[in-house]
Amino acid sequence: MKIKDVDWALFSVDPVIFTFHQGELSVLLVRRYFDPFKGYWGLPGGRVDQKVCADLDAALALKLESKTGLKKLFFEQLGTYGSEDMDPRGWSVTTAYLALVNESYVQVDGTLGEDYIWTPVLSLGSYKLAFWHERIIKDAYTRLRDKSLYTDLPVNFMPELFTYPMLKEAYEKILDIEISRQRFAKRMDSADIFEDSGQKEKGRNRPSPLYRKKDRGGAYIFPGIIKGA
Repeated sequence: MKIKDVDWALFSVDPVIFTFHQGELSVLLVRRYFDPFKGYWGLPGGRVDQKVCADLDAALALKLESKTGLKKLFFEQLGTYGSEDMDPRGWSVTTAYLALVNESYVQVDGTLGEDYIWTPVLSLGSYKLAFWHERIIKDAYTRLRDKSLYTDLPVNFMPELFTYPMLKEAYEKILDIEISRQRFAKRMDSADIFEDSGQKEKGRNRPSPLYRKKDRGGAYIFPGIIKGA
């Protein structure tokens, strides 16, 4: 059987990059200067170049480096979205990723310029977002919140060296709960996923030890939800 006409779907990758900016869980948005959705904000992704990308992860890595300068950050596949209505140019498909990074690794006000902003997740309604990006961001936030209940996922927001109070604050803001400092430290110590660097934070009367994550590969799953810490 001879196929006369084939209509191919547009395919792209879209990372949802979260960080803590000015103390708030925020997502990285980029302004669009071309149609479709000219003047809107969206995720720093784009069409997949099949000539230079061997797989989806390679396509994402290329987009991240070209649009944000990031070469290394945590990311995991979130899901695939597709519809004839998602993009006015025609049938389109995008694979979205949840990505987490410490803000110091992305200089929005310097390297990226005014076309990029960190916006608090709770303020998304103030921006016109392109395509299905609002839906994708909300799905990514739900994934982050749910997995933070039972894994060490928030450690990916930390710099190389961090304190337990810094990590605890990240959990508290993601989950919107308060966690006992003593019980949190006990839970982290018992997990045996961090090591004391031998250094302490500077500028405090009672400086906390600085930790780093051990290279164990993959995420650590707690025996109980972090809410019980």
